[in-house]
Amino acid sequence: MKISKKTAFILIKNAVLSFIVFIVISLLSMTIIDSMQAEVFTATAYCSCKKCCDKEPSNKWYGITASGRQAKWGTVAVDRRHIKLGSRLRIEGFPDTVFRADDVGGAIKGKRIDLWFPSHRKALEFGRKKLVVELVSDL
Repeated sequence: MKISKKTAFILIKNAVLSFIVFIVISLLSMTIIDSMQAEVFTATAYCSCKKCCDKEPSNKWYGITASGRQAKWGTVAVDRRHIKLGSRLRIEGFPDTVFRADDVGGAIKGKRIDLWFPSHRKALEFGRKKLVVELVSDL
């Protein structure tokens, strides 16, 4: 199969443009994360129960986060478009804890975070709050 020079030029041009768009989007997303000093996020809470995560304790994935780690105090679910998985965060109201962004959630979009608690009752007691979140480091 033979293609004309014009067709080859169009194919190469489209490939180059696609690559440029990919690079620009990658740089923009890095800028969002890297420029975050301290921002206000809506914070909610979850636990590993069936109501929160739709998994029974007998499920092999029960309590396992999106990063593959076991959920524990200090685990936080984030929107990966705003905070990279593995990032360490300080969250207003918890001065003694450095949180780790290890999870995601279907409802965690934009400037929203979800803090893991050891029980459903404690998660409900936390409720919904607007809190200052500071990026300590990202991996």
